[in-house]
Amino acid sequence: MPYDDFSKIDEDYFDTILEEDFKFEGTIKYADSLIIKGYVKGKIESNKILVIGPNALIEADVLAKTLQCFGKINGNVIVEEEAYFHSPSTLNGDITTPILTFEKGCILNGRVRMNSKESTKNEVKE
Repeated sequence: MPYDDFSKIDEDYFDTILEEDFKFEGTIKYADSLIIKGYVKGKIESNKILVIGPNALIEADVLAKTLQCFGKINGNVIVEEEAYFHSPSTLNGDITTPILTFEKGCILNGRVRMNSKESTKNEVKE
């Protein structure tokens, strides 16, 4: 049911929304909140909330302060504060975060490393 939860997100709160027809290869560095509904290959760095939409395909390493995933990520993920994966999202890669939630029905193919917020914050800065 990711569409139900995803439809409750107030898009007015977000600074940038990359729609489903968005395709990008390279590095996205963004200082504010971001929703990605399309395709990204490469690397994503966000200093605030990063939301991956239900039809999004991310083939990238991800660095974010907070992550809400409704779609699919193929890559390693480092989240400074909290990562939440809504069913039926998929992560094919390793994740490092102090707080992790995977709803029933999500898929994880990788390793999980849970650090304190401080040590994860230092890892993001490196």
